[in-house]
Amino acid sequence: MRSLFYVLTIIVLCLSCKKDNQKAGKPVEIYLLKNYQLMAGKCQVDPSASVLQDIPAIRNQDILEYSETKYQFKLTNAAIQKVKDLRDFTPFAVTVDKQVIYYGFFKPGISSSSCDHSITMDVVWGSDKISMKLGYPGQMQGVIIDDQRNNPNLITALKNQGKLD
Repeated sequence: MRSLFYVLTIIVLCLSCKKDNQKAGKPVEIYLLKNYQLMAGKCQVDPSASVLQDIPAIRNQDILEYSETKYQFKLTNAAIQKVKDLRDFTPFAVTVDKQVIYYGFFKPGISSSSCDHSITMDVVWGSDKISMKLGYPGQMQGVIIDDQRNNPNLITALKNQGKLD
């Protein structure tokens, strides 16, 4: 009778355990900003005057993969819809474990205004991917943008989760 009790206890414990489906690694997320200021005369977020929203717009589990060569995130359908709903010039921050890796602006391909000093995000037409580009509509000659799109902390976090393309 005692052995039956132990067997049943072990079975109950095994069935009650939940596995975390997320792979190991620090979370990579994209936050919108509660508050921000621009650097004087530039289309660039001032890091010292920016505050992330409380919850990420794009959660770690929304990011399915990342291409280091194309600088593109593949997202879930729900996440890509959130990006499509953003307004032109919406500021964002790509983070690893809630530490900002880089700031940028959402700039849809139909935008009529430029953004020369920042990384910009747009939806890849007809897909479930977002592309991170240097400037909008493209990088201007002589303008230097701190390119952190393949920051080692970002790449390590994505690699540890098996999300690199």
